[in-house]
Amino acid sequence: MQDYNKKYLTRTNVFSFAASGFGQNMIIGIVNSFILFFYTDVLIIPAVTVTVLMGAARVFDALNDPIMGVIVDKTRTKWGKLRPYLIATVLPLAVITTLLFYAPDLSEKGRIVYAYVTYFAFGIIYTICDVPFWGLASAMTPNPEERIKFISFSRLFHSIGGALPILIIPLFVSLAGGSNRKGYFNAGLFVGIVGAALFSLSFFGTSERCAQSEKAPSLKDNFKFFLINRPLQLVVGANILGAARAIAIVASMYVAVYLLGSASYNIIILGAWGVTGYLGMLLTPKLAKKYNYRQLYVLCTIMGVLAHTMMYLLGSSMVSILICMAIGGFPYGIASNINYAMIADSVDYVEWKTGWRTEGVSISFQTLMNKLMSAIQVTGTAYALKLIAFRQPILVNGEAVTQTQSQGTLDGIFVLVTLIPIVSWIICLFPMLFYDFIGEKRAIAHRAIIDRRNGGQQVEKNDLGVSEIDFFEGY
Repeated sequence: MQDYNKKYLTRTNVFSFAASGFGQNMIIGIVNSFILFFYTDVLIIPAVTVTVLMGAARVFDALNDPIMGVIVDKTRTKWGKLRPYLIATVLPLAVITTLLFYAPDLSEKGRIVYAYVTYFAFGIIYTICDVPFWGLASAMTPNPEERIKFISFSRLFHSIGGALPILIIPLFVSLAGGSNRKGYFNAGLFVGIVGAALFSLSFFGTSERCAQSEKAPSLKDNFKFFLINRPLQLVVGANILGAARAIAIVASMYVAVYLLGSASYNIIILGAWGVTGYLGMLLTPKLAKKYNYRQLYVLCTIMGVLAHTMMYLLGSSMVSILICMAIGGFPYGIASNINYAMIADSVDYVEWKTGWRTEGVSISFQTLMNKLMSAIQVTGTAYALKLIAFRQPILVNGEAVTQTQSQGTLDGIFVLVTLIPIVSWIICLFPMLFYDFIGEKRAIAHRAIIDRRNGGQQVEKNDLGVSEIDFFEGY
């Protein structure tokens, strides 16, 4: 019997999910934040080549995530359908993260081939671990109120892990005597080993509690589940449109080096964003009690637009960038938290409508969303660098030496981190204006789910498992 108000999570569960996400986000954090700069300024690959690489890899990932979701939903083992994939990817994740930041002494063509092979391999391995990991957020507890608190708490640690590379990279570069080549490799090695070790806790310290149907859904069923999962569609759409909200993070190293004059300033810039972002995450559960998810998105949009507008008007001084990044981090932290909560809720939405649990396919669209967002941020930045005539460093005795940029290039970098995020914040709001799985509708759904699991509700269903009344309700 499952109880709507019962607390299911143990301290070990919460700690393990938080710590494993900390490790996983260390890995994806160093990749998302530094791989572009590593390719253009350390491995010395042409920016246009990086753009093609990132775009091709993300299209490939776009195909992989839903496939992985279907595989997960069809998995049945004594450890559950999610956890077996988590333990299987620990060692490969450590190895590929290390190789990703190795700069071999090859010709330009050789370096390009190496980048393609390692980056695609990383995408495959990360997909295999990421889809089931985020499925745990829904599978560990059927209590939605417990879930939002648990996700908010965990996301705080996840985000700290994701931000940690901004300290790790300069530390290891410094320990390597200022050598970017050695420093980035040593940082990749450290993050790969520590991050993967922590990630193993996602297997050893968690449990899957939401009951699964005896029969696994078919590929056709999973496609139909997505078609009726309106909350998931809206969240994914909003975040893809809003990907450039965080482009200032991806481009922050270029801001530090070329606008402010020193890579060390990157720590201060990202630190300002990160501290207020963590505050937003901490306050999310309290804000979610007062405002529904749609209202929170409106508030976040207003703050995000305000922050980047102020930066544009005040100019590219250290003080103005620091203040505005601090303001912008707060709404982004809130939006990030409620995104994960809404996608976890979308699994419940499908169960309410159909009686099936679809963590795999639903969460695969979350990971796909994250990868598309990253692709837009990284490829968009790389393409923008080409458009503004960015002059890449040149290799001197195996080390990269930066070149002086034109004023037009510097102005382009500033526009990239101000006007582009403003537009992105605005357009991402439109899908969320139609998000209605909130308030009483959400509460009714969760009560109905518990009632059905406890045998208190019988509905006549078609082959998919959807009652005709439920299917057309609200559409």
